[in-house]
Amino acid sequence: MKNFVFKVLVLFLSCWVALCKECTNSFPQLASHTFRYELLSSKNETWKKEVYSHYHLTPTDDSAWSNLLPRKMLSETDEFSWTMIYRKMKNPDGFKLAGDFLKEVSLHDVKLDPSSLHWRAQQTNLEYLLMLDVDSLVWSFQKTAGSPTAGKAYEGWEDPTCELRGHFVGHYLSASAHMWASTHNVTLKEKMTAVVSALSECQNKMGSGYLSAFPSEQFDRFEALKPVWAPYYTIHKILAGLLDQYTFADNTQALKMTKWMVEYFYNRVQNVITKYSVERHWNSLNEETGGMNDVLYRLYTITQDPKHLLLAHLFDKPCFLGLLAVQADDISGFHANTHIPVVIGSQMRYEVTGDPLYKVTGTFFMDIVNASHGYATGGTSAGEFWSDPKRLASTLGTENEESCTTYNMLKVSRHLFRWTKEMVYADYYERALTNGVLSIQRGTEPGVMIYMLPLGRGDSKAKSYHGWGTRFSSFWCCYGTGIESFSKLGDSIYFEEEGNVPGLYIIQYISSSLDWKSGNIVLNQKVDPVVSWDPYLRMTHTFSSKQVLSAFTPESILQYLVLDKYYLIVSDGLGYDFGHLRDTKQI
Repeated sequence: MKNFVFKVLVLFLSCWVALCKECTNSFPQLASHTFRYELLSSKNETWKKEVYSHYHLTPTDDSAWSNLLPRKMLSETDEFSWTMIYRKMKNPDGFKLAGDFLKEVSLHDVKLDPSSLHWRAQQTNLEYLLMLDVDSLVWSFQKTAGSPTAGKAYEGWEDPTCELRGHFVGHYLSASAHMWASTHNVTLKEKMTAVVSALSECQNKMGSGYLSAFPSEQFDRFEALKPVWAPYYTIHKILAGLLDQYTFADNTQALKMTKWMVEYFYNRVQNVITKYSVERHWNSLNEETGGMNDVLYRLYTITQDPKHLLLAHLFDKPCFLGLLAVQADDISGFHANTHIPVVIGSQMRYEVTGDPLYKVTGTFFMDIVNASHGYATGGTSAGEFWSDPKRLASTLGTENEESCTTYNMLKVSRHLFRWTKEMVYADYYERALTNGVLSIQRGTEPGVMIYMLPLGRGDSKAKSYHGWGTRFSSFWCCYGTGIESFSKLGDSIYFEEEGNVPGLYIIQYISSSLDWKSGNIVLNQKVDPVVSWDPYLRMTHTFSSKQVLSAFTPESILQYLVLDKYYLIVSDGLGYDFGHLRDTKQI
């Protein structure tokens, strides 16, 4: 059996490089959100007809794998059989976390210092989230559901005629959930709860579990391999937003809505595979689908429902992940933000299933992007696409470093740091966050952000193709990821290591405080402003115990680590012991 599988791999490896460029579609410009919006907004029917005449989603090597699966794979009798076989093969004892990963510190326990640049950016974003009108956000959802509408819909990419409408609302749900956890702003809590309630009414009105700002007809076109602007991309944002509302704000109604939506799309995918084949389903994924696999793996960790695991597997994209699995550095020409979320989903697959192949793919992907397709700022892509590796100087201009790609690459590096504790990933996170996130706001003007980060000599953000966006009439994809990024600036400063001696990792020097519950202390980190005449980064860490100091015993020693900088041991409340940390072994 192993020889057979090996021969199949060898046979189709030569085809992968040739066919992988069809992994988005055969007319690559259509993968660009900018191009697609202009095309669909145009009244030039001749231009549209010419573009769509080139549109077809071609088969990939996935046919090799589909032949190994039953055509009626999802019948009632063996609905989960192949998934369960996979499960037993990879983990005879069942699914469990792949390793002793660092634990995320809750956003509820991290507070940014009001004197910091990061707090100012967070506050500017909070003001924008509070400006947005609930009625306008849900207008198209209500229209699609046949419910009464109030006020008027937003414009730009949320306009009722835009095929991507509703995506920003999903981002808003995620951003407001993160912002609530970061600030506990009562007004925001009321506003985001109202959005969830309004969407729930729309879902109940339609009665099938379907929930979107556009009709399900777009999925008919998607499954028929006809032109349509990335409907699953929007569904991913809505699902992720609802799941974040449950995770960060304890909104159980949002979790119920999420599971009902997933049941609807499970049935749709089941129908495609049963009627045609799994290959037909994978061919449809050559359109952008966002991080559907990621949100479904996340949902599975909550529900343990095998349907959610199965559907997550079916949104892993073989024609792209296959390239990474065999470590082929051939991502030039791909639309960057179509594929980075797929990698994030594969990282979640590794964490959920323990399959080491997906650890390899995530690690290799980060390596080639950082080494061959990344700018010094930590950003990647030119005009939304990856270009020739290690030839980036010729791409410098106004359309570099799409904000969405930075948002997603931060997630990739964050996973890798939690797995490995390697400084290279913490360094990358710092570069990308500082240059690619903090730079996209225009000062303290709420709701004024950019799409791309110009890197060309003498170029200006204001004079780039998109220029500065507007509060209520842009709603680009990068507005969505932007409001998310500024809502969770505290989520990767601290990481916790569980064990008999709990460990705390500080990987970002950002003025903030942490209520470290496992360590039973409150940590305040104060970072002095950086100035050009001082070559040193200066900071102060202050600890206060949440217990009476005499309660500490030698058995309750707490270990504090500042990765690759200094360690600090707090023992019996008697004092601090500083030293240079030469390795990261237990002290």
